Amino acid sequence: MDRRIRVLVVDDDLSCRVLASLLLERAGYSPTAVGSVARALERLDESGAELVLTDLCMPGRDGLDLLASLRERESPPPALVMTGTSEEALAGRAIELGARGVLRKPFSPELLRATVRRALAETLVPLAAA
Repeated sequence: MDRRIRVLVVDDDLSCRVLASLLLERAGYSPTAVGSVARALERLDESGAELVLTDLCMPGRDGLDLLASLRERESPPPALVMTGTSEEALAGRAIELGARGVLRKPFSPELLRATVRRALAETLVPLAAA
């Protein structure tokens, strides 16, 4: 039995979490969605993920905090950042912290699939989902 690639979706906005999860599931991935950085780190400790898709701007700890925390892990999953802001400095900082790409909200299902595939291919994860 093939195991689907697990994607952790992190966004404080419920509608964004649900939409991203739905799009990922339709693309053949196994998404899990959480609403905070603290919950994301707990979830990674509990069950891991092959990819993290995180919102950049969230109250409290934000996507940059999550990226910094991922860098401290022994084998961190690749991460992608979603953002509704047009502030280039934040996107640049996310890339500096290891994000494999930045998705500007709203994004198309095709762009999400292509960006996820590229991030996974760059880390040599077998693409069981497409």
